[in-house]
Amino acid sequence: MIVTGSNVELGPEAARLCVRLNAAKVILAVRTLKKGETAKKGIETTAKRGVVEIWKLDMSEYLCVQEFAKKCDTLPRLDAVIENAGIAADVYEECQGTERTTVVVIPTFLLALLLLHILRTSAKKTKTTPRLTIVSSEVHQWVTLSLDAVACECTVKPQACESRCVREVLRSRVSISGIM
Repeated sequence: MIVTGSNVELGPEAARLCVRLNAAKVILAVRTLKKGETAKKGIETTAKRGVVEIWKLDMSEYLCVQEFAKKCDTLPRLDAVIENAGIAADVYEECQGTERTTVVVIPTFLLALLLLHILRTSAKKTKTTPRLTIVSSEVHQWVTLSLDAVACECTVKPQACESRCVREVLRSRVSISGIM
């Protein structure tokens, strides 16, 4: 079982539940290994079972996502994946040639597509039904944009805009990405 974004908020709770439900192995897929180790200690202390592993997964790097999937292919079985990774940003940054907030969408689906064949292969071998869950959010319901912000050029090129609406637009993009 794999849980992405497993060192904060819903992630460690999902992993803890998996451990309590007697998963043979729970992999915490995290960007920062030190934070993953902290989450692992908390999970294993409360769940009273030592079946948690920490694997590096930086969803902002497509190559890292692909390498993670290759590593998953070496597992003897994979029954479930809970994709929970996400970010919150109110400053425009580019990553992998696109806006950094897309980490919530593009790499999540890339990982899902790369893991599907592993889940299916495992299911055939073990005669089980695999599960792939992509955690979503209701944050898109919080979106409120003024007409000035929508009309501003920064909705297309935030890095070129110095106006007051940049933060408003970027905050909303994180929220709107929950719709995708």
